[in-house]
Amino acid sequence: MLEKIKGHHTITEHLKKEILSGGVSHAYLFTGINGVGKKKTALEFAKSLLCTATENKPCGRCSVCSQIDHGNHPDVQVITPKEGETTIKITQVREMVGKLSIKPYTGDLRMIIIDDADCMTPEAQNSLLKSLEEPLSYNLFVLLTTHPQSILTTIRSRCQSYYFHPLNNEVVAAILKAETEYDSAAINGVLHQSGGSPGMGLYLLANSDIQNERKLFLRDVYHLLKGDELKVFALAESLSKDKALSEERLGFLIQWFYEVGLLLQSFELAEGQQPDEAHIAYLKILNNEKNEAILKTLFEMMAILQYNVNLRLQWEMTFIKIMEIQKGYN
Repeated sequence: MLEKIKGHHTITEHLKKEILSGGVSHAYLFTGINGVGKKKTALEFAKSLLCTATENKPCGRCSVCSQIDHGNHPDVQVITPKEGETTIKITQVREMVGKLSIKPYTGDLRMIIIDDADCMTPEAQNSLLKSLEEPLSYNLFVLLTTHPQSILTTIRSRCQSYYFHPLNNEVVAAILKAETEYDSAAINGVLHQSGGSPGMGLYLLANSDIQNERKLFLRDVYHLLKGDELKVFALAESLSKDKALSEERLGFLIQWFYEVGLLLQSFELAEGQQPDEAHIAYLKILNNEKNEAILKTLFEMMAILQYNVNLRLQWEMTFIKIMEIQKGYN
């Protein structure tokens, strides 16, 4: 049960015990970085609960398992922002809530998985709240999020929470080898940049150009730190067109300055990684105090990015603040 989930043994053991004891909660909150395995765990959890096999659940072969794998099981609903939208609006949640009183179609349980639950508007979250406060026995909610602070405290308090930590490179490599046809050289080439996320590793393997794009991005940020004010506006413009790209680049920058901070304090990088030319270049122009201030600024940007904001303006303000930190104004 839940054997397909790698690297999150403590979580899967807790879930297995709850399934076997009949003590499954009515609501769960899975938190962790993108691509770390939250959604896969939720779907395997659903299969474990609904599988029709008499033993060794989920069997992966019955009609229930097959339907969940193909995303068309009538009692397993995955809610995400509608195409072209960046938020889950109250109309979506009301539509879902309106069907909760109807008993499941095929069994004794319905699972509602809300992916990117932090994308729910405040109105949508409040609409969901009553269903969590007065749950029907056959409805089970699993909320997935990278930013739990963006979810109402009243919702979080009604969920059983599990944190999915980033995985080590060995586990990520094993998952990528099992799920893709890429060779070891290609997989090893993306391990460090995956940040402990198999999903990010898959993305990097499928989009090899992104590694070169990241190198160019680091070069532009380096020139910004060196005082090239034009980079502020060019970078902000390029990142303002796509919120997903903004989030990816922001996460990458946080990881990058974290690594620089380790090196500034004479610590080794994770997984035996050696500093490259870019690390060395950044080390020459930064000190630990400035690096920590830059990281704080990036985390502030991460908090802001969860809302419907003017991306270009926010990035401009962030890059200007980083330049000021480097110049010694802050």
